[in-house]
Amino acid sequence: MENIVRLADYRKRRKPAPPAADLSAQYFCTRCDSGEFRLAAAGMVHCAHCGALMRNLAVAAPQE
Repeated sequence: MENIVRLADYRKRRKPAPPAADLSAQYFCTRCDSGEFRLAAAGMVHCAHCGALMRNLAVAAPQE
C-alpha cells in the first residue's frame, strides 16, 4: 500500500528546525518536476505522476 505525500506540506506541519542556512532541501522529480511522491512500506519512493524511482530518497523508521 502506498501514500501520496507532498513533502513541502509535510515539512510545514513539522516543528521547524533551527535555521542553519537560508538554503533548504527541495525535493522534486527530475523527470517531470513533480513534488508528489509515493512512499512504499518497503522504503522505496516513486514519483506519484510518472512513477520514476527516487534513488536519493528513502523511508526509514523514526528516530527517538
